[in-house]
Amino acid sequence: MSTGRATGKEPNFGLNGQVFQQQQVNWALIESFDWIEPLRTCPQEPEHHGEGDVWTHTRMVIEALLGLPAFQELAEREQSLLFHAALLHDVAKPQCTIIENGKISSPRHAKIGEKVAREILWDCEIGFREEACALVRQHGLPLWIMDKPDPIRAAILASWRVRNELTYLLAKADVLGRISTTCDELMYRADLFQELCLDNHCFEKEATWFNAHSRYRYFWSEETYPVEIFDDTAFEVIILSGIAGSGKDTFYAKNYAHLPVVSLDEIRRELKIRPDDRDGQGKVAQVAYERAKEFCRRKKSFVWNSTNLTSELRARLHNALRVYNPRFKIVYLETSQENIFSRRKEDIKSSVLTRMIGQLDMPLVGEGHEVRWVRS
Repeated sequence: MSTGRATGKEPNFGLNGQVFQQQQVNWALIESFDWIEPLRTCPQEPEHHGEGDVWTHTRMVIEALLGLPAFQELAEREQSLLFHAALLHDVAKPQCTIIENGKISSPRHAKIGEKVAREILWDCEIGFREEACALVRQHGLPLWIMDKPDPIRAAILASWRVRNELTYLLAKADVLGRISTTCDELMYRADLFQELCLDNHCFEKEATWFNAHSRYRYFWSEETYPVEIFDDTAFEVIILSGIAGSGKDTFYAKNYAHLPVVSLDEIRRELKIRPDDRDGQGKVAQVAYERAKEFCRRKKSFVWNSTNLTSELRARLHNALRVYNPRFKIVYLETSQENIFSRRKEDIKSSVLTRMIGQLDMPLVGEGHEVRWVRS
């Protein structure tokens, strides 16, 4: 599904250099992509989308975006970023759309859309890709943030992924690119989002922090912003994350061989449990947690080497170990899909690797004291 370059090392800011250049859209090339056709046949609720199908709406959003004076003033990279986010913002609607009692809705299309967009943009420059995915995930946030239990917290956390200013512009284009009697109300909601972000100094940049420990504590607790907490951590837990075949073992050998490691792959080999043996994974995890807690009790830094693909799995590890007050460092490792499938073809089925790619939740700023993304 991806049309990016093979390695991802180049500054490849988008699907194809010919798709969007100097504010000009190559519609013919875009419409050749296989994921466009489902958008053409996907209906939308007429009350909110009188223009009709998702592809018609998507084109209208892009045209509205290009017409915004604020968009025209942006640098080339940011223009390309917003263009790709607008192109992909409803990409998951076809698989999320349901019709109940005559009403059309698409629950969770932004959350699933982030994952679909990541697969499509996989071989783009990783920072660019993840900002585009964040915009896909958060494109509706400006319109509904005031319905959140804590709107300020939602705005601050959103600013960690991509500038709220860009999310605001995408939301405005999303409203302008539709036919609905609710457009005025939605635009008012977007403007409230802008004011909220400006009041909390997180519109044009990420919210600022006293230190990394304060940011980490804010992410994992109900602390009120701003947070000022002294960093009293005494040792480090380095969490390697990445799809099987991404190079975690090699990265450990090159960078952290001086530290002990809790490796789930090694434990599987010790226990003679295959990676695709679901019944045996509980025993593997039990042994791994016991070893990790022993290092923590001794205040000894170590590396946790596993896929750690979902936010749920990483949260489980954090909740088990943070009582020991370590400093968490997350290193996410990635390579091309071609490398992933070729490196692990002997021991992991391609269907399992494909499922891993679809499950991936990128480690976010704040999940650890330090979070790095490394593409090779």
